[in-house]
Amino acid sequence: MALSQIFPSGWEILNPRMDRVQGWTNTSVPRYQDIRDDRVNTFFDLAVGKSHTYRIQLNAAYAGRFWLPTQLCEAMYDNTISAKQAGMWVDVVGGERKAM
Repeated sequence: MALSQIFPSGWEILNPRMDRVQGWTNTSVPRYQDIRDDRVNTFFDLAVGKSHTYRIQLNAAYAGRFWLPTQLCEAMYDNTISAKQAGMWVDVVGGERKAM
């Protein structure tokens, strides 16, 4: 399976392999994951009747209204198997930062 997730500009993808961030412990382990500036492509095997959970750590660098594009998952060699979640508007409301 190939899961394609594209994220809005203004959102930063935190890559635990490059950034010093703790990876999720309650996520499935993919066969391969390609992390780019604006998207994450996750490749994995999926048995019939099973499910996986993949979590991506994001940082909303800016407050505002952002379009989160459609998320698509499809079988790599069988175009009759696919699923998608429609895109949607997301409001990022920033809290006040205080200097310490």
